[in-house]
Amino acid sequence: MIPIVNMRKISGWRTEESVLVVLRTVFLGIVVSLFLFLWAMSFITPWDGGDERWVPWAVAAIGIISLAWVASIRRRPLLTTSPEALARHYRALFFIGLGAAADAALLGFVGVFLGGSLWIYLVGLAFGLVGLWMIAPTRSDIERRQREITAGGSPLSLLEALTSIPPARP
Repeated sequence: MIPIVNMRKISGWRTEESVLVVLRTVFLGIVVSLFLFLWAMSFITPWDGGDERWVPWAVAAIGIISLAWVASIRRRPLLTTSPEALARHYRALFFIGLGAAADAALLGFVGVFLGGSLWIYLVGLAFGLVGLWMIAPTRSDIERRQREITAGGSPLSLLEALTSIPPARP
């Protein structure tokens, strides 16, 4: 898929995708990749390798911290000076939240090698999936954010800002 995307850019094809389509595509790619890590590691590490010691507890603690971080990111108000600034700020908060949500799963990946058991990744994956669900650019999230924007007295529409096609760059 990556060579096709690169060919589109090289050959001059103009791909007009809204910010919302790009965010949802990235989101789905991250979710799928987390499950692909599980599949790949199933060939390398046993499900129960023995003495995991403190590792699952550390992964769970990091998972709780990452969920708290995602919740704080969701509470940040959006910048409503213009539709472009609104879309840009929503996109920035999405990517910050994406990193915070994926932390637990990726540290669970490291925990597999420290603890020697694949089930440790499932602990991190569970926290990661909850965090990703919290930050996902879903219809309900956009509606929730729109209620916040309207309550703040701004006439801007988040959905319109995210679905408008940006102008072509030379």
